Amino acid sequence: MLIEDLITRAPVTVSRGSHISLAARRMAESDVGSVVVVDGREPIGIITDRDIALHMAAGVEDARVEEMMTAHPVAVERGTDVEQCIEKMGSHEVRRILVLDEDDELEGVVSLDDIVIHLSNTLEKAAGLIRAEMARV
Repeated sequence: MLIEDLITRAPVTVSRGSHISLAARRMAESDVGSVVVVDGREPIGIITDRDIALHMAAGVEDARVEEMMTAHPVAVERGTDVEQCIEKMGSHEVRRILVLDEDDELEGVVSLDDIVIHLSNTLEKAAGLIRAEMARV
């Protein structure tokens, strides 16, 4: 299976100079845990709800996303195999990864949760087939 089958298309974005409150508001409105930081159309970073929470807990409330974002976010091409994507997430110790098209433009985001839920659903379907077959025997 390819990662393009699992991505969240049209990911939530903010510009590098946006205030963290805008990023937090967009996450809440879209029910997502991260936003992609863009400079024009180019993805230059990612900021997560955890990043914001940690900075807020440390007393940093008045900041721009570029001060908190993870620059140079990990990315894969949309034709990447899910297993390769999981390996890349593991080697970079990230839970979210950007998905780029063939022109290296942002196409979407995929989270480890997205992958696990999909795999879990697939396994449940397979288990259902096995149960049905066993019931016929």
